[in-house]
Amino acid sequence: MRYVLAVLVLFAVQASSSEVLGAGASSTAGPRVVFGIDAKAGQRYLQLTERGPAYPTADVNCDGNRGTMTLTRSSSTGNRTVAIYAVPPKVSEVMLKSAECRLLLPGQEIALGRRQIRAGWSPQAQAAKH
Repeated sequence: MRYVLAVLVLFAVQASSSEVLGAGASSTAGPRVVFGIDAKAGQRYLQLTERGPAYPTADVNCDGNRGTMTLTRSSSTGNRTVAIYAVPPKVSEVMLKSAECRLLLPGQEIALGRRQIRAGWSPQAQAAKH
């Protein structure tokens, strides 16, 4: 009888902790990152949509190589900020060749998918958008 009671208590504790963790995870959506090429200037950019401020610069670390991107413009809608960073040619070339990249902002790191980078910056993807 004591074992059955112990199992029921453990099950109840596990279920309640799962609900708490699930509720926290669903209410906080992560940042959204979009890669693109400015049609007029031919400049590659990274667009970051998240809660919080837009920082004047953002760093990227790809396979141990670090580069800096400069904020070109930002806007706020509700509680979301859209920040667009110009990516210098040398930095974008490193990003395209790397196996792993991370966007570094104060207090957070955001993993950048290799496929996402290539899809956003490939000439074929840009031709399909126009």
